[in-house]
Amino acid sequence: MNLVFLPATEPNDPTFGSSPDRINGRPDLRIHAVRFPHLVWYNAQVRREAAAQIEALGAERVVLFGFSKSGLGAWNLARELPHRIGATVLFDAPVARRELPNWGTAPFYFGDEAWRTDLPIENLEAFRTAVSLTHRLILISGANFHTEMVELSEALKRARTAHTFLPRPDLKHHWDSGWIDLALREL
Repeated sequence: MNLVFLPATEPNDPTFGSSPDRINGRPDLRIHAVRFPHLVWYNAQVRREAAAQIEALGAERVVLFGFSKSGLGAWNLARELPHRIGATVLFDAPVARRELPNWGTAPFYFGDEAWRTDLPIENLEAFRTAVSLTHRLILISGANFHTEMVELSEALKRARTAHTFLPRPDLKHHWDSGWIDLALREL
């Protein structure tokens, strides 16, 4: 199985740890990381760059992991690359915040309207119609965005979109908080 991790911070920023380069006890997993030389938010241009990196892997299908801000990237890339992405995992992401956050978003989104075009809670139908019926969507909440993840899960239920929601409001907002193992068990 090919796992692709999307970055959530600047390279070498230790604040939230870093995506794994291997999973102990799982030699069957091939780990890939999308890379950017600086902090990104996953607007259309950044997603094109990420999609090119994913396509260049040559893997038939991948499981895409998004953490925090890269959760938005994973959601939208799953819509845009349904032929390549067989499952999507979102951990503790700002998925329902309708106002543009001020956490470095300005170079990537020019106001609330542009932000909402990529916001998962605003794109339920587009996601549902784009991904295949066999696509696995796993949402895992954490300490920072638990309420937003609950809101997205509830909206997905109302829209009759299959997904797994693992509410874990006590999980630290960090790559190493155990959420990856939870996702792998669900997969």
